[in-house]
Amino acid sequence: MEIAELGDVHAHTKFRADVPPALSVAQGETFALEALSILGPGRTALPTSYQDLVIPVTGPVAIDGVLAGDTVRIDIVAIDIAEVGAMVTLPGHGLFGAEVKVDGKILPIENDRVVFAPGVEIPVAPMLGKIGMAVPGDAPVSSTVGHFGGNMDNKHLGAGASIYLRAQVDGGMVYAGDLHACQADGESSMTAVEVAGRVTLRARVVPKLPVAVPVVVTSQSTMTIGAGDSLEGALVEASTAMLTLLRQTWGWSRETAVMALSLIGDVGVCQLVNPRVSGKVTVPSKYISDLNNWVKP
Repeated sequence: MEIAELGDVHAHTKFRADVPPALSVAQGETFALEALSILGPGRTALPTSYQDLVIPVTGPVAIDGVLAGDTVRIDIVAIDIAEVGAMVTLPGHGLFGAEVKVDGKILPIENDRVVFAPGVEIPVAPMLGKIGMAVPGDAPVSSTVGHFGGNMDNKHLGAGASIYLRAQVDGGMVYAGDLHACQADGESSMTAVEVAGRVTLRARVVPKLPVAVPVVVTSQSTMTIGAGDSLEGALVEASTAMLTLLRQTWGWSRETAVMALSLIGDVGVCQLVNPRVSGKVTVPSKYISDLNNWVKP
């Protein structure tokens, strides 16, 4: 297994395509990336501004044989986290930004639980906040989200999940980081339990999907991830993409697919606190064709 060691040269605040890869791996080869957080090397105090809060991503990793436009399946093999995490609140940011002051908490992680307060321990559910493909030209910052992936903050991006992303450049050039020990849908304070650690991944090309948005698959569910300047915009994008998957799985008319979505599609929020928010539509995977062998009906 290849490992991209932690270092300034491999930590980026943008999903850049104009830097040499930290690693080059074969399709299906397992590799690991060290992930920075708001605690750790080079960070001696909790952030007190939004600029200081930006968590970089590690990479990029070039995947042999990937061409721009390919759909790439990235499996999250494992997430290993540190024994301490942190959270902050900042005025003007987060769902309650108008009502909070600068504050923060250092949170021990013991016996697979976050010790949040005396008598309040929360089970860990390690997840990957940011994963995405390099974007040519004016690269997006690591705190934003779009068709390339990015700062989705989807709590289901844990070990055992897979994400399908469309490569923007040859090689794919994968970045990942921003680990959370646990997070609820919405990430209302603007942070989850931010934690350093290591994420282990593998990637390969699969048949091209008919949607450009990220698609997340867990052991039971398939999710389309939408992004936008408003929550409504993000949810419309996610819903439209799921409608496409349903129609092409079953050959349904738009009207039939819309009715089905009302019955089997759960609409939800990933995060609603960054300048671009992200939402999801979740359907049991039994209603969607196998994305690894996608064939139009």
